[in-house]
Amino acid sequence: MYYSGVSEKGPVRETNEDSFDANILGGCLCMIVADGLGGEVSGEIASKLAVETVMREFEQNLDSMPDEEHISDFLSAAFNKANKEILRYGMAHPESQGMCTTLTVAVQNDKKLYIAHIGDTRAYLCHGREIQKLTNDHNKAAELVRAGLITQAEAKVHPGRNVLVKVLGENVYLKPDFYSYNLSYGDIIMLCSDGLYSFVDKEDFIDALMYRKDLKKVCGCLVEKALKGGSSDNITVVAGLCRPT
Repeated sequence: MYYSGVSEKGPVRETNEDSFDANILGGCLCMIVADGLGGEVSGEIASKLAVETVMREFEQNLDSMPDEEHISDFLSAAFNKANKEILRYGMAHPESQGMCTTLTVAVQNDKKLYIAHIGDTRAYLCHGREIQKLTNDHNKAAELVRAGLITQAEAKVHPGRNVLVKVLGENVYLKPDFYSYNLSYGDIIMLCSDGLYSFVDKEDFIDALMYRKDLKKVCGCLVEKALKGGSSDNITVVAGLCRPT
């Protein structure tokens, strides 16, 4: 199997506000993770709408992969469609107004990886025993790190780590961060929510990659490690293998 994912609500939360999906479409591996906010059911709805809308765009339009010059525009348009769906739902259901979500999307086409990203869900690249974070978090603590005002270690416990500065669900035109990377066959692309990465370290990732021939086991192992690490949040991870198309 070339991809797998796991999502669970964790030991504390009553609902799972994370959503994810993955599929191979138009010769591309497409993976999506979203972490909803808004309390109880609303966060779950926001993340689900985001994932479903973007995956629908992939299903309808990825028969021919946009060239590298236009893939960022394609992904940006998909993010803005998802944003409109969330706003439209909130207008029709006043109890859900204000709901929002993070969204991280990865598209792998042969040895190229394209990522669009808003919020603090993350993308990682696993190359051998090297683990590289590919996205920047959009929260107050991360802004302070980038400004040189606090360290990465301080950011892990800073209250600003829970204050997002960029999400889907705002009445604005969204411009997601866009990244492109070169891959090697055998690399593993991983998307995850903060309920996972905040409670595992590099060695946990490396331990999980012992099962790299079975991505379901990789994901399950990471979830177990996050739970043992004390995660009190929803936990989601999706992993995909870079392979020849």
